[in-house]
Order: sequence, then structure tokens, then C-alpha cells
Amino acid sequence: MKPDAADKSPAPADSFEPSRPAVISQPGEGVVVRAFGNEICFQLTSEQSGGALNVGLATVPPGGRVPPHVQTREEELFLVIEGRYRFSINGEWKEVGPGGVVYIPRGVAHTFEVLGEQPGRHWVLSSPGGFDRFYARCSEIFAQPGPPDFSRMPAINAEFGIRMV
Repeated sequence: MKPDAADKSPAPADSFEPSRPAVISQPGEGVVVRAFGNEICFQLTSEQSGGALNVGLATVPPGGRVPPHVQTREEELFLVIEGRYRFSINGEWKEVGPGGVVYIPRGVAHTFEVLGEQPGRHWVLSSPGGFDRFYARCSEIFAQPGPPDFSRMPAINAEFGIRMV
């Protein structure tokens, strides 16, 4: 007699072994990275999550933006907490304020800019992880004296599956 799918039950919760330790990150903790005029405090890094995701709190100055791009590996979720943003998704612009949520599947062209006189703040979650490592690599370009050497960007973009549009 063959068992059917209904006979298969998951292992009891107390017998499950987690694949990595849990992480608690308090406000102000995390890895701070600056690039493109913006700052992101990654409170959960790809390394901490075993590559599953990363979570960062971004601060963007008034008028701040990121270049239009496509991420071929990650899904992104933005949770706006302060300021007024304008997001472009596949060329269509829409304003988003505090409490707004923007989900961007991999492969979708997007950018954003902060409107008005106040800085913007948003949470950015990427899955799988990797965006934190990309942003850290970009920050190396912006940390050098003088104007940023954007000739290094194509190699970094290729390494992390990002296409500028």
C-alpha cells in the first residue's frame, strides 16, 4: 500500500534545525553605506541572512535619485516612511508618500527621486540578498577623492546582474 500525500506531515516544530542564527538589529545598528548621494544603513545584510535577503533604511536628500536600472536577480520592496517620492516603473511615474509600498519584480526598469524640500527615508528590502554588496562596491567609487570614476560602474553592474537603462 502506497502512502498518499495526505499521510506526509511536516516535521514537528521542535525538531527543526534553523539554517542560520536569528538576527535582531536595533535602530542605529547595521552597516552604513553611502553611494549616489544616498545613505543606506543595512540592518540585515545578505551575509546575516545566508543570502536570503537584505534590509536597509535609506536616507535620500531632497532631489536625490538613482539612475534608471533593471535588477536581473533581486525583487525589491520599498516602504516609504518620510518624504515624497516619485517612482518610475517601466517609464510610468507615480508619486508615493509616507506609508506607501512599492514592489518591483526582477527584470523591471525603475528609478525614483525625492520631491520637495525634505529628505526622504524608506526601507528597502531585496530578495535574494546581494544588493547590499552591490551598494558597498559602488560606495568605493564615491569614497575616492575627486569626482566619481563612473568607468568602473559597468564591471560592478555586470558582477551583480544590474543593467542601466
